[in-house]
Amino acid sequence: MIDLLKAQKAFQKYITHYDSTIPSIRLKIIHTYKVIECSEYLCHKLHLSKEDSDLASLIALLHDIGRFEQWMRYQSFADHKTIDHALFSSQLLFDEGLIREFIEDDQYDDIIKHAIEQHNRYQVEDGFDEKTLLFIHLIRDADKLDNFRVKEEEKIENILYVSLDEVNHEQISEKIYQQFSQQQLIYAPDRHTHIDMWLSYIAFIFDLYFQESIQYIQDNHWVERSFQRLNPVDFKVNKQYQTLKQIALDYIQKRSAV
Repeated sequence: MIDLLKAQKAFQKYITHYDSTIPSIRLKIIHTYKVIECSEYLCHKLHLSKEDSDLASLIALLHDIGRFEQWMRYQSFADHKTIDHALFSSQLLFDEGLIREFIEDDQYDDIIKHAIEQHNRYQVEDGFDEKTLLFIHLIRDADKLDNFRVKEEEKIENILYVSLDEVNHEQISEKIYQQFSQQQLIYAPDRHTHIDMWLSYIAFIFDLYFQESIQYIQDNHWVERSFQRLNPVDFKVNKQYQTLKQIALDYIQKRSAV
């Protein structure tokens, strides 16, 4: 049995160890609760059972549990430069036994573990059964959906760690331009500039699994809103940026019409 109220109280207790006045810590606390909301949205649209919906919410609650310690140790959320936050979250929960603070019943452990470990992968690994894949795709989509809200509400400085003016004076790396143009999820180590990073967040749309997630993006105009936050100064870069915007809009329009 899943007691979400108990799990949420345990999460609130856990985060008291971290200073919520630090912008990056506050960002991840809010993100956790918003990912739960996105997960609930998807579960409702997919007509999942209460048990499955509750399990998806629990996974959403725990998916970034390692982010807080990651930030305190490294002052960075860049996994390729620090630690894989998904694996670290899994280790905290299952190697160190933290999971039992959130749920006593161990029947869901394998699904929770696999979903958390796969939620930030460039591609989902092979070998999972249909049930496990459902929860992997739910958390991957819910996480990506809330990232669009984060990128709109948070200051650029809290996301990219440089000023908006600096980002707008940067170039788009050729490899990133090509990956986005080909409607591919962007491989994080290939990014070289902060505008590359920004485009990689928008490129999350190319990895969304559920049709309902695509509809969510379209209904909330997230592509337009995300592109509007930057305005590259260089004429050539701005032209590239607008081209990528149209590619993203066309992609959402095409997939939502399916």
